[in-house]
Amino acid sequence: MKKIVATAATAIGLAAAYTVLPTYAIRLSSYGVVQRTDQKGILLTFDDGPNPTYTPQLLALLKQYNIRAIFFVVAEKAEKYPEIMHQMIADGHVIGLHHYTHSDSYKMTPRMLDAELLKGKEAIERVTQQPVHFYRPPWGKFTLATLPVAKKHALTPVMWSKIFGDWKVKTCQTTLQNKLHHAVKDGAIYVLHDCGMNPGADDEAPAFMLQQLEKFLRDTTALGQPFTEPVNWKRYVSH
Repeated sequence: MKKIVATAATAIGLAAAYTVLPTYAIRLSSYGVVQRTDQKGILLTFDDGPNPTYTPQLLALLKQYNIRAIFFVVAEKAEKYPEIMHQMIADGHVIGLHHYTHSDSYKMTPRMLDAELLKGKEAIERVTQQPVHFYRPPWGKFTLATLPVAKKHALTPVMWSKIFGDWKVKTCQTTLQNKLHHAVKDGAIYVLHDCGMNPGADDEAPAFMLQQLEKFLRDTTALGQPFTEPVNWKRYVSH
């Protein structure tokens, strides 16, 4: 029995060393990733789309306030909705990779992750006819393989300085507005979600996120709050 327990503990330790520990180490140190910018204003980023209902509404809202963002898209959705992708490009937004499918890096070997990033990057580039430079793993999960595999594909991992839990309707209705305002700071990277069709998320949450984002943009732009232009991010591109 002791041998079985010891073997199980070793396996758990090795799994943690490959998954959870790199995630915490990278987030705490910012090693190899961008978690803040060195620019004035807030950078808006959006994960999990494109969504045929909510992403066009989001694009219209951003256009109304003359704001550009980075969209970390799921590549299989990009293939399904190329017209939305083309509108993102036309509006001046930057496209990043959020895997080919919304898949968990913790469940991938290095070879599987390599294939996921390659397939996703190539799919987005086919749709947009533009290179993809930025990458955000779903749920912000890193493994020991993430940074070297991302570098192999010339992808710069981008995280966030603030995450708001906007994938839940209740959060959007109760605390999101205050969280958005309290996180205002030069160099901040916000992450919000324009699709709720993922495990743990509420399908209709983006509708409520959009309501709160519209109010936030109206209030902050009236006060002169700047928003970062991601097109100026050449310094962060991995080579």
